[in-house]
Amino acid sequence: MRKRIYNKATPMILTFLTFSTAFYQLLKIYHMENQLNYNIVVIALFCLIAGIIPRWFLKIPLYFLVLYSGLFLNFPQNMSFSLSWGAIFWERLVNLNQLFIMGRIGYLPEEIAVSLVFFFMILLIELVIEYERVVISYLIIICYMLFLTIYNDIELHVEIVLFASLGLLQRFLIVHKKNKQNYLVITALLSVFLLVTLAIPSEFIETKMLEPSATLRNYLNTKGFYQFIEETGAGNLSRSGFSENDEVLGGPLLDDNQIILEAQQRSPHYWRIDSKSRYTGSGWESLGSEDAVLDAYNGTQIELPNNDYQGSFAEEEEITLNREVLDSYLPLPYGNKQVRVEDATTELYVNQETQRVDFQNTSQPDSFQIDWQDFDYTMEELADVSLAIPDSALDYLQLPEQLPERVSDLAEELTAEEDTLIGQVTAIQDYLKNSENFRYSKIDAGFPTENQDYVDHFLFDSQVGYCDNFSSAMVVMLRSVGIPARWTKGFSSGEEVSEDRYVVRNSDAHSWPEVYFEGYGWLPFEPTPSFSQPLEQTDAAANDNTDSSTTNSSTTEETTETSSTQSSSTTSTESTPATETEEGTGPTNDRFLQISPFVRNILYGGLIVAILGLVYILWRNYFYLYMLVLIKINNASILKIYPKLLNRAEKFVFRTPEQPLNQYAQIFEERYPEFNGTFIKLTDSYEKSLYGSVAEVDEQERKLIFELTRKLAKIKK
Repeated sequence: MRKRIYNKATPMILTFLTFSTAFYQLLKIYHMENQLNYNIVVIALFCLIAGIIPRWFLKIPLYFLVLYSGLFLNFPQNMSFSLSWGAIFWERLVNLNQLFIMGRIGYLPEEIAVSLVFFFMILLIELVIEYERVVISYLIIICYMLFLTIYNDIELHVEIVLFASLGLLQRFLIVHKKNKQNYLVITALLSVFLLVTLAIPSEFIETKMLEPSATLRNYLNTKGFYQFIEETGAGNLSRSGFSENDEVLGGPLLDDNQIILEAQQRSPHYWRIDSKSRYTGSGWESLGSEDAVLDAYNGTQIELPNNDYQGSFAEEEEITLNREVLDSYLPLPYGNKQVRVEDATTELYVNQETQRVDFQNTSQPDSFQIDWQDFDYTMEELADVSLAIPDSALDYLQLPEQLPERVSDLAEELTAEEDTLIGQVTAIQDYLKNSENFRYSKIDAGFPTENQDYVDHFLFDSQVGYCDNFSSAMVVMLRSVGIPARWTKGFSSGEEVSEDRYVVRNSDAHSWPEVYFEGYGWLPFEPTPSFSQPLEQTDAAANDNTDSSTTNSSTTEETTETSSTQSSSTTSTESTPATETEEGTGPTNDRFLQISPFVRNILYGGLIVAILGLVYILWRNYFYLYMLVLIKINNASILKIYPKLLNRAEKFVFRTPEQPLNQYAQIFEERYPEFNGTFIKLTDSYEKSLYGSVAEVDEQERKLIFELTRKLAKIKK
């Protein structure tokens, strides 16, 4: 017993630290942090049982008793510790499980979550302490932490690095258990590694961990996978869609593919809704709404001209608009518009400052026509326009006093060599849109730290984001060099589902900058990577410098690295950002696994069982597969293979360091006669190679190795 405790002491301590830290994250998610103390005791007892007690017939009842006690401490239900409590708790677990499978509960109940984690914790503690399966156990733990990160709005990157370090330490101690001198060396190295990790900004760790999988995760987001995760998890991530509140921007965003409107039209374009003028350092606010000039329009034909624009217009075309969601706002394209409705009582209010159009009737039309003339201007025409300040009650140069100086320094550096207004605007736009410094992702976008400016955080720290980040950064930098700009939001063109028929979803919500050009008014620009903004498209059509697919005025057809069409996205429906769709894909009509909750959860349950089964098979055959790789792929010599077989054998029959190998092989074969002399023969071949000159494995030795490996993999203590 004393020897077992001595051998298992270090694994017990490291395993206890690992599972205590991991379980604390689960407690935080369910707001059960105050129950940490006795859960630590439960985990400690699990580790002691695994480390001290060698026999399963003793372990199983003790594990059950500690598990039962731990569940009671977490969920006493105003009862005393008894079998009656267990019966009631089991009945509650069954009922909650049925409700969850039926989709009537939108998250995994804490009773089920804690019970499952306790159960799998026992299995993993056994794997680590008793069977020394460190690699697979810590991989499962790290996958669990990534699972928590996805399901909940939390960051666990430092914890994941910590678990990886503890796993490496345990693995090293097992491999080099006979060389005590290396203990201090590896412990010191891993300690330095952990300290360095803690000193590195978490955003840097996050970027290095998440960037390789960005394309896959972006694709899953557009398919609604993360929305499903958010619906069944305990998190509260924002979803794409138009929102009135943009005071606090930042953080991940989930695609919501609910259809907002359908349009029959020849040319795709942005659907503009609103603009905001005041940047607070954390988001955008509307000012002057009380004193705003609202023009009322009514009748069956309502003219909505753009009086600020003095340039030419494109040919008129008709748009038929069908709204699926009847919000007060009316999304409209840029240019001159005439709205035609059947009900003569239809009334529209237009805010002359923000150019937002709203219905004022309680009964709104869900279908109407728009006679539309798009802007028709070129970059050459704008090159002759000088800087001017719009005549407005709103300050379109406003910036917060606490804006970091490095933001304006960057803007000045980018525009220093530009002589024209359009040159300065496009210099900032191109930097954001085309620079390798920035990466587009909704899933990986982070929050600024407390009291940190939203734009400053994006430009210099995270450099990962979606349309809110890029558009806000462009507006703020333009203002910092004296160019009037404002933040605008609405929807992109959506998806062309059939000829000249476009569907716009919540995931197509988008934000972009508008810049004031005298004689042209407020013109849209597009700094978000992989999105094509109206100005570029109009100019491209005039100069024939781009693909024919981008010749339409004011189009928003997005191109990606794979040349697939993609749409934009979003403003959150939960007081959060406007954004766009992920790279490399377009919106889809299909929700991820659009089937009934019951069938969906059965499929997921089957998938989990299959994965666990695969993990179990790999675990049971780990040693054999490992040796197979060494022999078949690495062509390892017997000098490298035999010590690993010997190390495996020593787990079943003890060997002192000074004991000769041939003597040990004889003792081992006496203990396990089913080996039929294979261990003795291979030991003899190893000693000949060790003291001779032949190290390659011949065919006979190869057969001995495979036979011995199979038998060692099946042997039990």
